[in-house]
Amino acid sequence: MGKRLKMYLFGDFLLTDGENVLSEAVLHSAKLTRLLVYILMNRNVVLTHQKLIEEFWEDNTRNPAGALKNLMYRLRMALQELDNEQYICSMRGAYWWNPEIEVETDYERFEELNRQLRIPDITFEEKKRLCQEVIQCYRGNISPRLADEKWLLPRATGYQSVYMDIVKMLCKIYEEEGAWEAMEVTCHQALEVGSFDEDIHCWMIKSLQGQRKYDMAIAHYEKTGKLFYENMGIRTPEKLRMTFRKMMQDSGEYILDMSGLIDEMREQREPEEAYFCDYQIFRQVYRIEARRVERLGMAEYMVLLTVRRSGNIWRGLGVDPGVVEGMEILEKLLRKHLRIGDVVARYSKTQFIIMLPVCTYESAISVAERLKKRFEKSIGKLRLELLCELDEISGIR
Repeated sequence: MGKRLKMYLFGDFLLTDGENVLSEAVLHSAKLTRLLVYILMNRNVVLTHQKLIEEFWEDNTRNPAGALKNLMYRLRMALQELDNEQYICSMRGAYWWNPEIEVETDYERFEELNRQLRIPDITFEEKKRLCQEVIQCYRGNISPRLADEKWLLPRATGYQSVYMDIVKMLCKIYEEEGAWEAMEVTCHQALEVGSFDEDIHCWMIKSLQGQRKYDMAIAHYEKTGKLFYENMGIRTPEKLRMTFRKMMQDSGEYILDMSGLIDEMREQREPEEAYFCDYQIFRQVYRIEARRVERLGMAEYMVLLTVRRSGNIWRGLGVDPGVVEGMEILEKLLRKHLRIGDVVARYSKTQFIIMLPVCTYESAISVAERLKKRFEKSIGKLRLELLCELDEISGIR
């Protein structure tokens, strides 16, 4: 029986005989790694020089045949990190992997497990076991140094998509079992792979709800809303909002008495700054406050703060690194100088919105002016300005 190797494509690339390891770090070359992976993934095919040149060298390369010969020599030397076997065979005009050296790969195991998972009428326990094995097999996304290759990109994208689908399948199984902690761990791993999958975020919130970790669920919801807005320019997705709303409606079902209710709602530590929240939560707080002030016949105010380049009239203009830095400075000022009872939300990439409960018009003006002065003092040489707009809280459009 010939030599056997294991190749790990998911996560960082590894090729090992069980004792010695050839990794991206050992190879020291992205192109060398890509060539080795290409040969391994086509190990049952004779690869002509022309085919390899087309895959790895641009048309303007002066001597692609010489470059291929040199790279193949370096690869053969690198493979000696394992031992002195002849891993790559050659003949005039072609190379191929030595068929006597068997290679077991994680991506082919992944494909086989997924095929078994799609067999009709498998048992609940078998389905769960296969899902868990698929997830264990997928150690992470294929290294970007490899995944960007045109011959690998479609497969890398496909593997990630399959992985996320199976994570959701397993979450559904965990929901039926009430295995909330296992669901949380699975979701956490999946979000490392794809942080913009709305369904996984929904399952994460459900897992935290199932464990009565309501503070963590709220924090995750707010963090996710910020993630979607800052990276994709969209507000919290509808499905995620509905999941969160249902959790808030259901969160009292396990509370037995008033003391338990108070403990559930109370903050875990003494508040030290204004209340920062997701815009969707801010809207609900606003509506509650608007009803309260209308009933009491009071007037309270809200401030919209916009960071922009000096001299730019249109608010959306100039969202650049300088404006981003200005927003970070402004957030620190808000956390440091606003009252504990004030409510703050990120409204857009360049705006914060503040609710000032129990605050007169004159006091609200003073708050805005102080923030503006502190902002101007804090930005140094950044050519930015802070626009402050004030309006009364009202529940009627």
